[in-house]
Amino acid sequence: WLARMGATHRVRSTWLLCLVYILQEAPEHLISSIVRSYCDPREFKIHKFLRLLRLCTSSFQSFLDRPLDSKLPPYLDKGLSAWLLQESFNTVCVATNVVVDACVGLTSSYPHEERKMLQGLLDLLLHIVTTPQSSVTHLRAVGGALQTLEKFGVELFIEITGTNLQHWVRVVLSLMNSTSMAVRSIAVDFLVSLVGSMYNTYGNLSELSLTIASVLPEVAAREIALFSVHDHIKCFDDVAKSVWPLRRSLVDLDGNPLDDDRIDPQLSPILSGLCRACQAIIDGVLVELRLKGNRFLFPDKKVLSNDETLVFDADEESLYEAASFFLPETGPMQRIRWFMTLRLVHEKKGQWIEAAEALLMCSRTILDSVRHLKYVWRPSKFLLWTDSRRSHWLDSVGEESSQPDRGNAAVIDFADEFLEPIATVSDTKKPPVTNKLQQPTASAMCDLLCKFVKEAVQLYLREGGMEEQAFARLEMLQRTAMNVLEDQSSAPRMPFRGAAARKRFEEDAALRKAMVSLGVEITGLTERMDLGEPFMGPGRNFLRKQAVYAFLRLSGKKPPRFEESVALPCFLEWREISICRIPQWVVDNEEVSSLQGICSRFA
Repeated sequence: WLARMGATHRVRSTWLLCLVYILQEAPEHLISSIVRSYCDPREFKIHKFLRLLRLCTSSFQSFLDRPLDSKLPPYLDKGLSAWLLQESFNTVCVATNVVVDACVGLTSSYPHEERKMLQGLLDLLLHIVTTPQSSVTHLRAVGGALQTLEKFGVELFIEITGTNLQHWVRVVLSLMNSTSMAVRSIAVDFLVSLVGSMYNTYGNLSELSLTIASVLPEVAAREIALFSVHDHIKCFDDVAKSVWPLRRSLVDLDGNPLDDDRIDPQLSPILSGLCRACQAIIDGVLVELRLKGNRFLFPDKKVLSNDETLVFDADEESLYEAASFFLPETGPMQRIRWFMTLRLVHEKKGQWIEAAEALLMCSRTILDSVRHLKYVWRPSKFLLWTDSRRSHWLDSVGEESSQPDRGNAAVIDFADEFLEPIATVSDTKKPPVTNKLQQPTASAMCDLLCKFVKEAVQLYLREGGMEEQAFARLEMLQRTAMNVLEDQSSAPRMPFRGAAARKRFEEDAALRKAMVSLGVEITGLTERMDLGEPFMGPGRNFLRKQAVYAFLRLSGKKPPRFEESVALPCFLEWREISICRIPQWVVDNEEVSSLQGICSRFA
């Protein structure tokens, strides 16, 4: 009866407020006794009670910021609404904890009812922690989720959450960026418990690590957009500061096994690698924002950027570490995404060869993933962040700025660009299922491979004198493609029929098409090398138009701030000899007349 009414209907709100009042004022032992009676095997009523609590969270969201057409009593002004919001949700959290304590043992003999109850509990808690609340409410809600995880066990928790695990990760990461230290601490505590329990039960963190690293860019971008909506961002330094709490929380996640018994000694290095990768991913988000220019948030919002070039920047290292964290077999799209960002950074600096190498790493990732596309994990969009019918508070985002283009739709559009910014490499004829990003197909991935190879060759030629290196790289890529095709051809063939046989044929055809494209590019490079002429610039007879390399050794006193750094600048070891390619613009400089002059100019 109440569910049929609108979420802000006066009758529904009045009845649910009465329920919350009873839960708040009644003795806890009496409530616990009644809840236990709802777990009677003859008639389980606990699910109906959880649905009532779920209706409470849906109706009481209207207290966050009452819409103009609200049917709530008119004397509920904003001050009273804020008080009602906190008290009502706090009471619902307490009732949830009572349900967990009272029913965990009574339902263990009835697996179906236990799973049904746990699903209702987790859905209720997810709605609470997603809603903007006071720090007290968030503490109680995350504490309830932590209690549920410990009482029911990680196996049942993972089984029930299923695809919603990525949404839990999104919400916990968002709470780790909270301005309240207590909320950040309990969010980190929940994630440590989840990580430790999963490692002790399953022996690895591959799925959870992939989930965290995949949705982290979206969470970071959403937090930045929300800070901008509230007009907290004036310059690019403010952008970096807006995700500083999240960075600090990720450091706290890397705990010490001697201090925390939830962290296995063998888990510690895995957790350290995950935390480093997450820090690199946040760096990558900031790099992508810098590449967008000073109007990356909203069309009329100009963010002042610092144009000073940093001598010792680590953009390339951060992007490379972010890309290397993902495996081609499970996360090829995320790996390609960061390599593409690395390519853009090199292009902005005029480093054409490095940009071409980044594209070839994308191409190699595609070839390594072609045989595993069916098992590639794909994220989905979080409906509680996008659907105002399920989350009524979304309409209040951006109301303070009084600008319609800064509402939740603009925030989500901005965040979606960072979930997966590159073009969808899947069958566009198939509609998306449950907001999940579509699976990449072999034909689309091979088309992307051909595109990357052509762009890489153009970048090699733009530098000049690098035909031999480009030829060697493409030849290695061609051998890899031949091995992939041979592996598929030599694999035991099943009696495919219908759609399966057609899909197998399309995959083989896509790989052969990619090999033909690679052959065409290699042939073009061969012709250019055969027609190469000596470079006869004025006074430059000693050089041919080809790659020139130099020995490089960094020496001297290392600045104190770089004492702990191993590689500065990027990929160069201190006091170790390295071989570096000299850019063609240095060689072509008319003021240089000797090899020593070229080395001096390069230095």
